Amino acid sequence: MTRCPSPGLPTFSSSATSSSALRGLTSLAVLAALAACGGGGSSDSPPAPAPPPVAVAPPPPAALTVGGTAATGAAMAAAAVQIKCVGGNGTATTGADGVYSVAITGASLPCVLSVSSGSTTLRSVAEAGTATTVTANISPLSEIIAAHLAGGNAAALFTTFDAAAQAKLTSAGLTAARTAVGNALQGAVDLTGIDPIKDVLTIGNPLDKKLDALGAALKAGGVSVADVVAALAANPAAPAVVQTLLQPAATSCAALRSGNYRAIDPGNLLSPFGRVKIDAVGLSFTNSGGTAYAMTPSTTDGACVFTLNSGIARAYVSRGGLVLLRYAPPGEPVGVALLVPEQTVPIAEALGNWNMGYYGSETFNSPDGSSYNTLTFDVAGKLTAGADCEGISACVPWTPLATDVLVAQADGGFKHSSPDGTSARFFVVKSAAGAIASFGIRSDAQGRPLGVLFGSKANVLTLPAVGEVTRFWDLSFTSTGPGTVVDSQVTVKTVDTAALSYTRERLADGRIDSFTLNKPQPGMRYRAAGTGGNVSYGAVVAAPLAGMGLTVTASVNQGTASSFFNVSVLKP
Repeated sequence: MTRCPSPGLPTFSSSATSSSALRGLTSLAVLAALAACGGGGSSDSPPAPAPPPVAVAPPPPAALTVGGTAATGAAMAAAAVQIKCVGGNGTATTGADGVYSVAITGASLPCVLSVSSGSTTLRSVAEAGTATTVTANISPLSEIIAAHLAGGNAAALFTTFDAAAQAKLTSAGLTAARTAVGNALQGAVDLTGIDPIKDVLTIGNPLDKKLDALGAALKAGGVSVADVVAALAANPAAPAVVQTLLQPAATSCAALRSGNYRAIDPGNLLSPFGRVKIDAVGLSFTNSGGTAYAMTPSTTDGACVFTLNSGIARAYVSRGGLVLLRYAPPGEPVGVALLVPEQTVPIAEALGNWNMGYYGSETFNSPDGSSYNTLTFDVAGKLTAGADCEGISACVPWTPLATDVLVAQADGGFKHSSPDGTSARFFVVKSAAGAIASFGIRSDAQGRPLGVLFGSKANVLTLPAVGEVTRFWDLSFTSTGPGTVVDSQVTVKTVDTAALSYTRERLADGRIDSFTLNKPQPGMRYRAAGTGGNVSYGAVVAAPLAGMGLTVTASVNQGTASSFFNVSVLKP
C-alpha cells in the first residue's frame, strides 16, 4: 500500500550527491505523488472524471430456419412460400424440386406456412417448441392435417395466426390431427409410420408415394382436397364418411361409389340386411350369396339407373349415394331393397331427437301399414324419451325401459330388443356434410322380418326458393305391394314465409299441391287433402332424409283403401 506524504512537508535526501537538479526532480515526484493522492488542492475539489464506458456490441438476434418440400405429388417448382412464426415472418421460392429453406431472424415456433402456384394454395404447420431448425413439408396431406387441427379451415389458421391459432399448434394437437387424418384416409392412403409434415419428401420416396395414392383416390372419387377437408370437419368422430367419399365413382353416375353396402330388404327372409358389394368402375353388383351381376346403364331412364340380371332388377341411385333396388323375378312377388353404404359410425352420433318411420306389418303376414315415432337418445345410445304418433295428431308419449338401448353388433350396425321378443336392427349412415340417417328391419320373436324402418334427426326444414326444380323417382307401396317406379318432376311456384309453406306443380299432370314445413314434427312436412290444377290428392306426412337423397311419405289415413307409403329417390 503506498503511503502518501503529508502535504507541505516534503522530505529531501541528505545524501552528498543531492543537487539542485535532483532536488527539482524530487520536488516533481512529490507533486506527482500529491496529485495522485488527491493533494495539491482543496479537499472540496471534484474528483477527476471517470473514463467513458467501452461500447459492447449486442449479440446478433437468433434465426429460425424453416425448410421442406412443397409438392402435390409432383414438385411445386418456383412456387411462392409464405411463413408466419412468432416474432417474425419470411418468404421463399421453391426450387425445381419443390425444396425451400429460409432463415427468419428473431422468429420462434410455432409457425404456419402457405405455398401458392397458379390456382393451387396449400398450407402446413410447424408445432411449438425450442428447435431452431425445423422441417415443414407443404402438400395436400399437410393441408388436410392443418385444416383438421384448425377445426376445418386451414386458410383462416394461416391468415389469422393470433394467440388462439398459435395455441392449437402443439405437439399433442398435431399428433391427434395426424392420427385422425390417417384414420379417415384408410383404404385410400395408408399413413402408418408416416409423418407427412416432418418426414423427408423427395421424388419416389415413401412419402411421395402416399401423395400419389391420395391424388389417385381423389381422381377416382371425383372429389377434391377441399371436399375431404369439409367431410372430415363435418364428421370428426366418423372417419368412415371420408372413406366412403374416397371410394371410386362410376363414370356415368358420380353418386354411385364402389364399396360394401347393406341391403335392407324385408322381403328376403334369409338375409334381410345382407352385405352386398358394388364395383362402380367395373359396374358389377355382387349379392350376399356371392353371385355377381353386370350393372348396365339404362338407355331409357337417364343417368344413375342401371339394370341387373337381364332386366329382372333395376337400380336407382340417389344423389346421396343410396340405391333403391326393385326386382321382379318371373312368377314371384316384386321385391324392393334399399342399399346403404356400410359405415362404422359411433353410437354417440345417435345423440338427439329422431323421427322414425315404419312401413310393414305388426305380425308376420298381416297387412302392411305405416306409422312413425319420435325418439330421443343419449350419447350412449340409451332411449330417454319416446312417443307414438299418427298423422298430425298429438303424439302419445311413453316411458322407455331400462333395456331400451342400442347395442353395437359385431358385424356392424346396432340392435334394439323389446321384452316381447321383437327386435330392430339399424344401420346408421352419415353424409359428407354431416347429415345422419338410420335404416333397419323390424323382426318378430322368431327373427322373421316384419317391415322396414327409416330414421332421421329432427332437424328444422327451410323453405325452398321459387322456381326450384326437383327431379326424382317415385315408388309407392299399397295393399297390393310395390308399384312401378315413376319418373317425376316438380317446380316450386309460391312460398309463404309467414306460414312456412310452399306450393309446387307436378310436370306430368299439372297438379299443384301445398306443403307446410316442420309439421307435425320438426324435420317433417304436411300436406292437407285438396285439389290443385284439377287434380285431387289426399293428406300426407313426409320426412326428407337429409343428405341421403330420399324422402319417405305416408298417407295420413292409414288402413283405408287409398292409403299408401311412398319412397322418393332424388336424382343426382
